[in-house]
Amino acid sequence: MKSRISMFLLTILLLSAGTTGGLTQEQKKPVTKEEILQLLSQKNERRFAQGDIAAEVSERGIAFQVDEATMEEFRRAGARAILLDAITRAGQKPSEREDRPRLRTQDESQLPPVEEPQTPEARAEALARLPFLEQARYHAMMYAEDLPDFRVTQFVTRYARGPASKDWELQDKLEVALSFHSKQGEKFQLLKLNGAATKMTYEQLGGSTSTGEFGSVMQSLFSPQSKADFKEVRNEVFNGRKTVLYDFSVKKANSSSQLTDKSSGRSVVSGYSGSCWIDVETKRVLRVELAHENIQPGFPITMAESAIEYDFVTIAEEKYVLPIRAEMLLGRDREREYTRNAIEFRDYRKFDTDVKLVPE
Repeated sequence: MKSRISMFLLTILLLSAGTTGGLTQEQKKPVTKEEILQLLSQKNERRFAQGDIAAEVSERGIAFQVDEATMEEFRRAGARAILLDAITRAGQKPSEREDRPRLRTQDESQLPPVEEPQTPEARAEALARLPFLEQARYHAMMYAEDLPDFRVTQFVTRYARGPASKDWELQDKLEVALSFHSKQGEKFQLLKLNGAATKMTYEQLGGSTSTGEFGSVMQSLFSPQSKADFKEVRNEVFNGRKTVLYDFSVKKANSSSQLTDKSSGRSVVSGYSGSCWIDVETKRVLRVELAHENIQPGFPITMAESAIEYDFVTIAEEKYVLPIRAEMLLGRDREREYTRNAIEFRDYRKFDTDVKLVPE
């Protein structure tokens, strides 16, 4: 963790100067898929920070087609949102995006021109000198990498409401085993459907499902490529903790937030806006709410909103900020059909290790 603070600070300094440490600056040819996979496969102690790779992709472009199979290959190799965002944008046609993300100049950098700190104390002091929102950005971008490999049980209650419905009607209840691996991301196994064991796979489920609670939503929001516009609203006590509430918005041209309609197999990227509550003490996001905007006309889904709530959870005697509740709303305004998923996360564990919620 402490070494990552150092790497993060160094990465921003390198971006400010327009260079990416460890990658050949003279090499101006577009980045190949093999080159990215090779960097991702290197051992942790030698692996380039993904922010560095993302900066190189933004600067040089890419020499391969971006499709879902390619993106899935990068995800399996351990690519995070900051790198996936850069690859997605690099693969877009000029007409599909605004100006290509540029590297920060030295004048734009919010970091003081200091050398990389060498001691843990100096590294912590350097991070503490960053503006509040930049400290939150660091923790959001490093979120998934700081998590251990763990398992959790996900309880999902799904509702629907049609043109003739006045209230939400219960559709089904799911019990899902979710495993998280630092390189492979999230994996889902359907355990029970309406309280009974089932052989149906998670992928075979109809209706609406969600992913991204373990970091990708926050990483996409705080990624420099998203160019999110944050506005401080007020101080607020959330679940007994002092937080700062921010409103945010991300334009469609800079967004990597994707909606997929299972019935048609179509996917679109849209902009979004919302709010997030950032803990004053730890600079961690404790709740994020977002609503998709400017969804492509003609796409079956016309409304998509979600919320994720985090809390401090202990796994193997270490505290982590992990989701405890989430909610997702999807709608088809033309048909006046809507779905709602209420999700609870229980029994976090590292393999066979017990877990408990830590009172604050």
